[in-house]
Amino acid sequence: MLQEHYELCQSLRHELHQHPELSGKEVWTKARLIRFLQDHTSVKIVDKGDYFYAIYHGKKPAIAFRADYDALPIDDKIPTDYRSQFDGLGHKCGHDGHSATLCGLVLEVERIKPEREVIFLFQPAEETGEGAKICQSVFNEQDISEFYAYHNYPTEPYKMVSVMPGTICLTSKGLSLYFEGKTSHASQPEAGINPAFTIAKVIAEIERITNDTSLFEKFVRCTIVEVSVGEKAFGVSAGKGVLRLTIRAYEESELALLEQMIVEHANKLSIAAGIKFHYDEQDYFPATVNHQVAVDKLWQACEKINQPIRALPEFFRSSEDYGYYIQKVPGAMFFIGDGEDYPKLHTVEFDFPDELIKVGVDVFSALITA
Repeated sequence: MLQEHYELCQSLRHELHQHPELSGKEVWTKARLIRFLQDHTSVKIVDKGDYFYAIYHGKKPAIAFRADYDALPIDDKIPTDYRSQFDGLGHKCGHDGHSATLCGLVLEVERIKPEREVIFLFQPAEETGEGAKICQSVFNEQDISEFYAYHNYPTEPYKMVSVMPGTICLTSKGLSLYFEGKTSHASQPEAGINPAFTIAKVIAEIERITNDTSLFEKFVRCTIVEVSVGEKAFGVSAGKGVLRLTIRAYEESELALLEQMIVEHANKLSIAAGIKFHYDEQDYFPATVNHQVAVDKLWQACEKINQPIRALPEFFRSSEDYGYYIQKVPGAMFFIGDGEDYPKLHTVEFDFPDELIKVGVDVFSALITA
């Protein structure tokens, strides 16, 4: 990657970092990225409203790359002059860096002029699992035969590419369980039906289920993200409550089984207590399952440019909606290390390391010409 291109993309990354926008609300971010490409490249831009992609025309079928660009509802407390301008919002997962990398790839592709057609997909709403679903129309419009993406990752060695075939990121979803009993005066709790006791029993059942290694063949987890019963009213025995969970698994079938067991126990316990129960689902992510052929190509591309690469010893527990793309065509997601002791993702201290832009552009470029 040319140094002048790197400096241009570094400046863009800092600008994006100052203007974080939540999933589904990335109006300024999308417009800024399009303007950058219009100002500095001649690629064709296809604006799909909810998302956009750029095309470098060449021989088909095309190779495609994705960058996400949404931020998180997390404060930005980095000691820099480009920290977030909005309280409670921050690029705390590195999507500003991913987008700057893909812009850098466009610059590099126009410089090296490969024979092959390249699609550069800019995606919103990765954090909610909705973005990749929205972008599926690209496959109906473009002839794509392989698809790649990367994510920066703390705990991985700095600038090291890490990858593995098969499942690299887990499938997951959010569950909201709603319990409706009956309020009463706090002096007469027996006159009402307080859902707190039922919710406590459900939580105990979740602990039992997830600790029983005989129930599942592979990795499963259930994380309690919210427990809410009643309100701050000391004269009232609560009548409503909600329990929110994130469930994740290595296999889609075991995610479904875990969900079924939790919901069945919650329903059974609610009926026994005279409580109305219902639930809904949010933020579903499919498993990201890398194709062996794409992993092999990535490995060869890294060796060609002397980029350090290693095989991951195990999958990452986090989820990625990128998995939707490689359900359509072969592809692979890989990780570039932020450094073993780097601040974790989704924390107030996190900031994307700028030097990773170069690594991402160089690896993507090598994949195009491999």
